[in-house]
Amino acid sequence: MELVDGWVDSDAWQDVVAEAVRRISAGQLDKVVLARDLVAELDAPLDVRSPLRRLARDYPGCWTFHVDGFFGSTPEMLVRLERGLVTSRVLAGTIRRTGDDTRDLALAASLARSSKDLEEHEYAVRSVAEALAPHCSSTNVPDAPFVLHLPNVMHLATDVTAVLRGDASALNLVAALHPSAAVGGTPTEAAVALIAEIEGLDRGRYAGPVGWIGAEGDGEWGIGLRSAQLEDEGRRVRLFAGCGIVADSVPADELAESQAKLVPVLDALA
Repeated sequence: MELVDGWVDSDAWQDVVAEAVRRISAGQLDKVVLARDLVAELDAPLDVRSPLRRLARDYPGCWTFHVDGFFGSTPEMLVRLERGLVTSRVLAGTIRRTGDDTRDLALAASLARSSKDLEEHEYAVRSVAEALAPHCSSTNVPDAPFVLHLPNVMHLATDVTAVLRGDASALNLVAALHPSAAVGGTPTEAAVALIAEIEGLDRGRYAGPVGWIGAEGDGEWGIGLRSAQLEDEGRRVRLFAGCGIVADSVPADELAESQAKLVPVLDALA
């Protein structure tokens, strides 16, 4: 397996992050989520069942998926609707694990106190609560996030819950929530416009909703993160990762975070 840069190389991507920070500092928006890609060139066509098994085994706390060559193991539940109960897991704010349990506990505590990460997380939670409001009542937003521990990274996480009002289906809720601040930014319109202007990447299905819906309208839809797309009849795999950029973001740190988010699929391909 040979790894090569995708649409934008790592140095150029850091320049893009720096430009986003400049726009945010100028007051044009509060947050934008920028994505990058990495390409794995394979010696033979990939049987996607193999990495799917590894992802399901190594990331049991995530939702493993495959849709028409787009596959991965996402930690973020966009929305679940079950008998009128609505749940959305919001992730924003990330730190890489070291493999040392004592050190990781200290890092988790620092993540929970990080003003930069808490600010980023607040934007994402607020966007979900506001999007659900027209369809739901009795919305519950915890006062503070918890730290979600995954094998490669730790995230600030909040589970927003609500009671469905009316007869909206899971797909109606997906349409209301996507794109959330966790994959677009805040305000959404300004963030999506900036992504189109400076990111330089064809995201394809990356960060889109993936899931299922039942006959009664219930369903479960994740966000297509920690993911990759098969290309060239399975001989090429395009891996994706994204980072939430706010005023305090440092380009080199965001590049390191994106590298950590590529680990699940890279390991599954190895």
